[in-house]
Amino acid sequence: MPDIQQMWGADFTLTPSGDLNLVDGDDLTRERLLRRLLTTVRGYIFHQSYGAGIPQRIGDTLDSNVVTAVISAQVRKEATVATTPAPQITVTPILNGVSAYIKYTSAITGQHIALSFDTSN
Repeated sequence: MPDIQQMWGADFTLTPSGDLNLVDGDDLTRERLLRRLLTTVRGYIFHQSYGAGIPQRIGDTLDSNVVTAVISAQVRKEATVATTPAPQITVTPILNGVSAYIKYTSAITGQHIALSFDTSN
């Protein structure tokens, strides 16, 4: 089922006729994963267990294993990410932040998909 398109940190976009753009399939999964991983822990008043809060970890001593485990747990919560093969996650420290690379298999199309993001303060 399509949803309104909104990439993390961007505004809504419109179609040429002025309607809100919609997104579905693997693109929707990417949007949901980014939202889940970058949302502050307890970021939603009615869904206080939602969100990995990866940006909140900036400034703490980086434990790549902990960040990898948090990302892995959150990725497994998305039904459109296949459980087999398990997603591959790489977390790398960058200046004042962290870079994450996730390779997973779509439960919708069976395609291998790469997703990466950087966070910094």
